[in-house]
Amino acid sequence: MSIVALIPARLDSTRLQKKMLKNIGGTPLIVKTFTNLINFKLFDEVAVITDSLEISTVLDKYSIKHFISKKIHDTGTDRIAEFVDSFDCEIIINVQGDEPFLKTNQIEKIIEVFNNDHKNEIDVVSLMIKIDKDTAKKSNVVKVSTDKNQFATKFSREFNPKSKNYFKHIGVYAFRKSALKRFSSTTQTINEKNEKIEAIRIVENNFKFKMIQVYDETISIDTPFDLENANKYFLND
Repeated sequence: MSIVALIPARLDSTRLQKKMLKNIGGTPLIVKTFTNLINFKLFDEVAVITDSLEISTVLDKYSIKHFISKKIHDTGTDRIAEFVDSFDCEIIINVQGDEPFLKTNQIEKIIEVFNNDHKNEIDVVSLMIKIDKDTAKKSNVVKVSTDKNQFATKFSREFNPKSKNYFKHIGVYAFRKSALKRFSSTTQTINEKNEKIEAIRIVENNFKFKMIQVYDETISIDTPFDLENANKYFLND
């Protein structure tokens, strides 16, 4: 099974300006994320899809393969979908550029799901991790709910005090190539626009969206506080 990892990277970000170019251990975030994926040795190809000449210049400095969007996109998944036909593969994994600390075993679990899906019924696979109530109350933490078979039923930034368990969505979307093409033909839903979560569109368009629970915490870089924690983590790792 051929697998490509694509990293969408936009320059504008609301909570942390130009976060893709912020340094972690002296290396730009987008470079750190790319290098981490390369080191997994799980992919036939890894590339960055960006909307920014400034990011492109940094990627050139590090000799990182990348594509520059010719269109304006609402989400990272829309951005990588622009280049879906540029890759000869079965699975395209969208790894958010602000996820530099993903673990090899987390991606291996995603690949295992596709390998075991002999009827090709699953469209999308992603990751979630159990969190405590205080973490769940944070609006920058995207929560995911699933059915008894761990298929996604809802994504939200809102805190639901009635929930017994809370799971945080980790910024990875693994698509069958055909499913990514289908996603590219959809438009943003009202709920997606309100919450700014592209996973909502996947659920509301009835994709078979499998979630995998993982147990290794990752640090997503979304705020200045996250960046500070990421640098501490990097130094101690």
